[in-house]
Amino acid sequence: MDSVPKSAPPAPPPPLIARGSRTARQQRVPDPDRPKTARILVVEDQDDVRRMLVTALEIDGHHVDEAASAADGLKRLQQERYNLVLSDYAMPGGTGTWMLHEATRQGLMEDTLALVVTAHPDVRELADIEVITKPLDLDFFLEQVRRLLAGSERQAAGEMLPKGSARAPGHKVELVLYVSSASPASAQARRNLERLLEQIDASQVKYSVCDLVREPLAGEADRVAFTPTLVKRYPEPKMWVLGNLREPQILLDLLRVSGVDGI
Repeated sequence: MDSVPKSAPPAPPPPLIARGSRTARQQRVPDPDRPKTARILVVEDQDDVRRMLVTALEIDGHHVDEAASAADGLKRLQQERYNLVLSDYAMPGGTGTWMLHEATRQGLMEDTLALVVTAHPDVRELADIEVITKPLDLDFFLEQVRRLLAGSERQAAGEMLPKGSARAPGHKVELVLYVSSASPASAQARRNLERLLEQIDASQVKYSVCDLVREPLAGEADRVAFTPTLVKRYPEPKMWVLGNLREPQILLDLLRVSGVDGI
């Protein structure tokens, strides 16, 4: 994936990411399968994390704007159009899902992907490479961004939508949880989600679980690169929540803004 120009000696630069993550190189060989340059908005209240994400995405060739709060992120969305909005969930003054809901209500999210990152795993899960949370493994994070943008480009070019992506009659929201059966983080994500769904009228939610160990190619439908990942297929905008879903409020917000009653 990584390389340096032929005229330069093959010496890797210092890593941009936290302990235990793989190194992002300063130079990359053009990849014909990589999506074109995208406009991305990063909304994150922690300055060091935000700058790390912005730098990594810019190195990957994207045009990136940043905001330090949900309110500032909403202002950015009112001023510009983006291919992808990457938002932290818990921020002072408003959550990432509140921002995305407001932007959708104002008609600002048309043809824009949304990606929410969860946080606060326990120590055991932090060592599991499949958990995408703070600190991020940038190689896996960037791969997920590329898959999302590449899938968006294919759909914009007229490719058929993945099977099952349309609204299911009688349901207000459709959720798909992608897991790996051997992953403790995936097991916890499933427990956390299903514990919450037990409190809600099941007729309002279409919910399914996909094990990528048994079906390795199943994640291509929703451009999922790793587990655990929760995908909100319907209603638009489609959203991806990465991590073990330990924050129940992010799930409640997703259901609430999707029109689910009784929350």
